[in-house]
Amino acid sequence: MTQLGSIFEPEAPGPRGRDLHADVTVPAWALGLPFPFEVRVPLDLAAEGGYARRVVSSLDTDDRVRLSLPAGFPPGGVVRLRGQGEAHPDGRPGDLLVHVEVDRRSTEPPPEVKHVLAAMPRPEAPAEAPGPLAYRLPVQGPPPLNATTMTWLAAIFALVVAALMYGR
Repeated sequence: MTQLGSIFEPEAPGPRGRDLHADVTVPAWALGLPFPFEVRVPLDLAAEGGYARRVVSSLDTDDRVRLSLPAGFPPGGVVRLRGQGEAHPDGRPGDLLVHVEVDRRSTEPPPEVKHVLAAMPRPEAPAEAPGPLAYRLPVQGPPPLNATTMTWLAAIFALVVAALMYGR
């Protein structure tokens, strides 16, 4: 399964292959699924000067890429799949940038997907509290004033008064 990555992760130094771009359309019902959704991405993608062969992940099968997209994934969003771009003979591969269009007309999954979703165990709802909860916080007053504290407070007060009177 391919995970969404961070664009802020540092890249390893050295040569790398070119980044490749692919456009896919995902039905709206596929967003937020508890399992990955497969999309077709050609093995050879257009690149500067012709076509380039992309690196296939061990989790993907041939021209099918597995994506896990969150429920709020924006239409036109881009998913960066690190290391799945063009291979480089002396370095690491580039990235595959998958431009995802969401088909908002397709809101109902096909029957076979509905069947799989219905068979999946649902997480239990948290038990509700028997009634309103009451919290009692310990009340702490100010620390007791002793002779040392009073002496420091008097000294600070005297300095402030002196600064106000003679500071002009």
